[in-house]
This record gives sequence, C-alpha cells and structure tokens, in this order.
Amino acid sequence: MRVWRAGPNFRRLWIASTSANMGDGIGKAALPLLVVSISRDPIVVASLLTFASLPRLVFTLPFGALIDRLDRRTLLIVAHTVRGVLLGLLALAVFTGHLTVTLLYGLAFVLGTAETLADGTAETLVPVLVENEHLEDANGALYATSVTSNEFVGPPVGGLLFAAFPSLPFLVNALGFLGSTALISTLPSQPARHALPRELWWREVVDGLKWLWSHTLLRSVALLMALTTLLDAAVFALFVLFATALPGVGSVGYGLLLTVGAVGHILGSLLSPYVSRRFGAGRTVLGSVFVLGLIYLGLSWVHAPLLLAALLMLDGLNLGLSGVVRVSLRQQLVPPDLRGRVGGAYRFVVSCAAPLGAFLGGMVGQTLGLRETFAIAGGLALVVAVLFVGRVNNRAIARAEQQVGAQTAQS
Repeated sequence: MRVWRAGPNFRRLWIASTSANMGDGIGKAALPLLVVSISRDPIVVASLLTFASLPRLVFTLPFGALIDRLDRRTLLIVAHTVRGVLLGLLALAVFTGHLTVTLLYGLAFVLGTAETLADGTAETLVPVLVENEHLEDANGALYATSVTSNEFVGPPVGGLLFAAFPSLPFLVNALGFLGSTALISTLPSQPARHALPRELWWREVVDGLKWLWSHTLLRSVALLMALTTLLDAAVFALFVLFATALPGVGSVGYGLLLTVGAVGHILGSLLSPYVSRRFGAGRTVLGSVFVLGLIYLGLSWVHAPLLLAALLMLDGLNLGLSGVVRVSLRQQLVPPDLRGRVGGAYRFVVSCAAPLGAFLGGMVGQTLGLRETFAIAGGLALVVAVLFVGRVNNRAIARAEQQVGAQTAQS
C-alpha cells in the first residue's frame, strides 16, 4: 500500500495503536464476563456500558479544545498511562477479591474518560503524518490492523485468560497500554496552534459546535450516527447475556464470537476505500444503516451459535466499511486548526446517545426480553435509514468537497 511510505513516525503510531488495541480487545471480552460473574441482571450488566460511555458525553467537548491547544503527543501519553495504571489496579482488585459493582462502574467511567481523550487526539495526528490524498488508505490500514488486535486476537485471548484466572486479562491489558505509551513517547512533538487566553477556552468549544452545526453534511452524518449509536448500545449492552445463554457458548465461546465479528471488521476496513470509490461515500454510509437494521432483526430470531457468528461477521464487515469513510470525511472537510474541536463536537453529538441507549436497552430487555429488544432496534434502524436518504448521499458529499476545494483555492 502507498500509505506505508508515510515514514517511521506513522509506523510508530501504527504499532502503538496496535499495542493499545490488543489491550482493548482483551478487555472487550473480559469486562462483560467479569460483570456477568457478579450479576446477571440486565440493568446491572447494561449499566457497565452506560458508565463507560458517559465520559464521551461529559468530556468530549472540553477535550476537543484541549487537543487544539496542547501538544498532542503529550495528551496521548497521559491518556494511555492512566488506562494502564487503572487496569493494573483492577487486576489487583480482582485478584484480592475486593471488586464490587460500584468499584467496577467507577473504573469504567475513568477508563472511558481516558479513552475519550486518546481517541480524539489520535484522530488529529493521522492528517499530520499522511498526505490528504492517502487519508482513506491510511485510515483503512490503521483501522484494519487495530481491529485485528482489538477484536480478532484480543477477545479470544481475553476469554481464555479470564477462564484460566479472572485477574490475568486485566494485567495483560494494562501492559498493552503501557507499551503503547513507550512507543508514543518516541514520536516528535505535535504542538497545536497558538493558544488563546485560558479564560476563553469555552468559546473554542462553542466554535467547534457552531462549525459542525453550520455544515449541512457533517451535521446530518452526526445525527444519523447518534441515532444508530443509540440502537447499537441498546443491543450490545445486552449481547453478553444473550450469547452466553446459548448452548455451548461460555467464556471462551463468547470471546470467539467477538473474534468472528472482527474478521468481518478487518475485511470491511481493508475494502472500504475500494467500496467507497465504487459506490460513493454517501451510499456506503447510509447503506450501512440499512444493513444494521437487518442484522438486529436477525439477532431477534437466531438460536444456533453458528448463525449468530455469521451475523456478527456481517456486522463487523458493515461497521468496517462505513467507519473508515466517516473518519476520512471529517479529516478532509474540517480545517486543520478546527479538527480537535469539530471532532470533539461530532463525538459529543454521537456519544450522547450511547448511555441512553444502554440504559433503555437494559430497561426494555428486563421488561420485554432480549429478542424483543433486538427486533425493536432493527425496525427502528430501518426507519432511521429511510429518513436520511435525502440528507446523506453521494451528491451531498460531492458538494461539500467542492466547497473545500474552492476555499483552498482562494486561500
């Protein structure tokens, strides 16, 4: 791929991302299994995702201003170090038998806070290291290799480690983040633009929100993804209960199911640039929401683990195809000095839905049942896709790209 000619700095960022995502993948299987070992109440289980996703709602906007003000390498180092230390403490709590639901919720919230800072910062580094015409290829390659660690290798390892010794996956997870910190520290400093007076930081936050709201296309994509995220959180906050209740699926089987989904995710990430060029970015993004609705409907009736694995592979493929396109669109359409704040505003809009979706999923799952919750989410996803047909499409993206080209020519 042409993107690998980007130089040693991009390669170090790629390796650091792989290390961090390996830890994430292990935790992706181990954390739900840990909470299920404490309680099988749908509300208790779904609340873990609620606490983990709340920081995106609370901190995304101010973090966006920080990213545009401060050295981005330093911010990544701080975020990954915090995650490594906290996961080490979680491993200690599990090992000594002092873990409680309250402590787990608190750790999930702080880990989510550090993840929010890391994700926002990392997104602004890629356009610095890669030329604009290679962004989609770079994001696809970075996304695919990260998913390989996060979802393909990590979850089965997490399931195996948890089955062997419950504290072990969190210790390995911590080491993954600390290894990522060591690599990021070798990157050159990435200072942001000249900072405004400290008391005016909130105006920078408002600037990011205003810019996003004034951009018709990105505003529509953000709203579309917010509604999709709400439904996705409602479904997958309960997925561990659903999957582990099927015959033959235990801790190891749950990790393997996540791995099957990751196979599709990797393929989707690698194929995304080609699919986007063939069908257009608009059709790729909107089509993914239609497919998502069908996947949720399929979950509502599937009983065999093999069929469930097939649906998860399709879900991963779908997510990989659209995820790379959305990130690349933001990087191409947002001015460099606004990327942190507008990215923060975008993630804030989308993240508002995750805690609500997880909570609603737990309530509906407890009242109506898991399969009924999946069926409702599937029907609503199809309705959402139809509502956005006129807002997110190839013509709208072409107009937005032409506006960027005209502005660049004038400057």
